[in-house]
Amino acid sequence: DLDADGSNTGTKELPALSTTEISFTSSSSAPTPNPSPAPTPSPVPSPTPTPTPSPTPSPTPSQDCSGQGVTWGPGIGPPPAGCDGTGPAPPPGENTGKSASCVNPTCSSPPCAAALLGDVGCTTVSGTETLKHELVAAGGTIASNAHIYGPFEAGFTSMQESIIRNWGCTDPSKVYDSDGGKDVGIAERHVAYECGITFPRTVGSEYFGVVGPCGGHTNDYHFHMRFACLYVESGSHSTAVGNVASHKMYGKWEDHAQNKLPYLDACGGHIGPTPDSATAVYHYHAQDRAPYTVGCHGPSRSGGLVSIATCRSLYSECGDGDTKSITTSTGTVSYDLFCPCYDADGSNTGTKELPALSTTEISFTSSYSAPTPNPSPAPTPSPVPSPTPTPTPSPTPSPTPSQDCSGQG
Repeated sequence: DLDADGSNTGTKELPALSTTEISFTSSSSAPTPNPSPAPTPSPVPSPTPTPTPSPTPSPTPSQDCSGQGVTWGPGIGPPPAGCDGTGPAPPPGENTGKSASCVNPTCSSPPCAAALLGDVGCTTVSGTETLKHELVAAGGTIASNAHIYGPFEAGFTSMQESIIRNWGCTDPSKVYDSDGGKDVGIAERHVAYECGITFPRTVGSEYFGVVGPCGGHTNDYHFHMRFACLYVESGSHSTAVGNVASHKMYGKWEDHAQNKLPYLDACGGHIGPTPDSATAVYHYHAQDRAPYTVGCHGPSRSGGLVSIATCRSLYSECGDGDTKSITTSTGTVSYDLFCPCYDADGSNTGTKELPALSTTEISFTSSYSAPTPNPSPAPTPSPVPSPTPTPTPSPTPSPTPSQDCSGQG
């Protein structure tokens, strides 16, 4: 231990212990203030005043842009003022099928309205994407606890211009829609019509669509439909893919081996046995048509199925007068923005009750036609189902004589 004179036998304290300065000016002479004889003189730093640091201006508070990929961003909606959506992009082809923490909502007194933009539930299993789509690479993992959203997109604006061009649309402004509130299926069909392209489509190992083959999109990955990579289409009843409030969400099949699809209420659920319960319970299934995930949180107040009218009564957005005419290759339909309750014809403005409310059967045989038994003319054309890799349900229920339906409600 050396003292101020550099001696390990002297006792002259170091200058640092008796000054508020933190530095001194170097010179050729030994800066040793108040020198005193020492056996071995050594240079001693002389403290020199240093300027007191001037106050640093506090940074101006910046816009909170933390909602990117959840409440705004490509394929969702425009950013808040001050958030330009730029920033470091992930390496090309990087798998980013991960989600910020998903929050499964609660519904203590069903039926309840489900979030129109945001979490309606959370997945409980992971999957592997089959094709490249936007930020997710082919073979990329879609992590569990991903967000489950309802059917709606928040709209397309100039913020999504590059994405829309990548879809193959040479004039993205044709599909700009700042209002949002269209379900993914009709949004894709409208883009196809306005841009004169096949959409969605697969080119080589890349998938072009609002959502990817598994049914979700964006860096903060969230599902709007399908859950195709989260379960295997085989065996009987599809396995669970997530939780929606206090009930499970399953894949689309009631009995895959028997080609049976479930009859579902306006919320997207029904009452029957599942792989997790031999006793009939209320649960949800993925659907090939809107609302794809859920239209609301069921069951009914009495524990049964939820009608279209009951579903619509949960939302001020249903019947609020903001209907729009949307044109696709099959015609023009009247569409009620942000109303997630669809009738038997797939319309959210029509009033044809769902078959589930008038049958004791819980499933029907799938075919290539839509599941609309006893069709009757509707006042306006209804949205047609979006292209899906699996057949859509048929209008004719196939009774199962041995089915015990006494547990309904």
